Order: sequence, then structure tokens, then C-alpha cells
Amino acid sequence: MKNNIETELDLHIEKNNSNFFVVQIGANDGRMADPIYKKVKQYNWSGVFVEPVTYLFERLKQNYKGLNLNLAFENSVIANYTGQIDFYQFPKELEQNKDFPFWANGMGSILEPFNSPAHNNLKSKNFQMKKKKTPCLKFLDLVKKYNISKIDLLQIDIEGYDGTLLMDIDFSIIKPKFIRYEDKHINTAFKDGLTKVSSSDVISYLEKNGYEVGEINNGFDRICCLR
Repeated sequence: MKNNIETELDLHIEKNNSNFFVVQIGANDGRMADPIYKKVKQYNWSGVFVEPVTYLFERLKQNYKGLNLNLAFENSVIANYTGQIDFYQFPKELEQNKDFPFWANGMGSILEPFNSPAHNNLKSKNFQMKKKKTPCLKFLDLVKKYNISKIDLLQIDIEGYDGTLLMDIDFSIIKPKFIRYEDKHINTAFKDGLTKVSSSDVISYLEKNGYEVGEINNGFDRICCLR
């Protein structure tokens, strides 16, 4: 069942159609369990799509090939500084193993594997993430790089680091109308000592910056609307 903010987002999408601008951080291949892929195609959205894992990034570009020329793709991590960072990911060759879950290549993160059912399941099967030096950008450096002046939807799914990223954004510079982020792993990463922010910290920061923050509506995500 949709909550009120999700309904507002749907109405905003219908009203703005091709004038809609999205920034997606953790875009994966653009299709797997992706909440915006069909809408980007249907409404001819503009936007910036960020994916740090190179083989997923190439699939992402291919999956959007032939669409709006106003789509840009960034093969980087969004972090709290600009430079290079260690990024944990599953190697592409694991996809050839019949026991490797098809969704697991989307678990790449700045954070080392933490105490979640998915990570624990993969560890039990001896599937190991590899640490790779990867280009990284601060969120506001991404905004400057692509001359972003307004964001209708900021879509974030970055495996436990979502809250840290959000709390690093200076909302006095740019304020997305809507934000959808994965809340599910924020407290787990916090309790494991991998981040310094809890789910309640993130909600308080967003509310302080003028957002109404919705309840978790699908077991994973929260949707926020600027008031």
C-alpha cells in the first residue's frame, strides 16, 4: 500500500513528465530491482546515474542506450571526499557460479561486509568481496560536474552508507524535491561500528532541512518530500 508521500511523488512525476530530473546513486545495471527504470523510459526523464562497479556501469549505459541525450553516467563512488576510495565488490567472474545469487553483484559498498542475512549467507558459501581502489566524488562535486540546478528525485541505494551520504549533503546549496533512500541497513552498519550515523540521526537531519520523512514502505526504503 502506498503512503501519502509516495502518492505525492507519483503525482509530481505525472505533472512534470519529461521535465523530471533524477540523480540515482547506486544505479547498478539500471534494471535489476530498479524502481525508476521504466519511468525514465516512459517519461523521457533527464538525469545523472552513478555506479562504481565497472562491469555493472557498462550494462547500465547499454540498458539506457538510445534514450534521452540528457542522461549522464558517472563511474564513481559518492563519498565524503573527492579522490579515490577502497570499494568492496564481488568480482564479475562469480556470476558464472550457479550458486552465486543473481542479485548479489548489487551489494557493492564503501563499507566492508557487515552483519546482514545476505552478507552472512554469502560468507557461508565462501563468496568473498574484493576491495578495489575506485574514483570517488563528494555529492556536491557531482552536482557541480554535471551543472545540476534542480533535482526532482534523489534515488539512493548504497548498502548501508545511505545515511552517511545524506548527512554529508549541504542542503543550503541544492534541495531535491523528493528523496528515496534505503534505510534497511543503516542501523546495522551503525551497530557494527562501520558508520557514525543511525537511522534516527538521518531522519532528524532531513527533518531539520525541511523534509517530511515517510515510514519504511517496502521493507527497505523511505521516501521524503521537501515541505
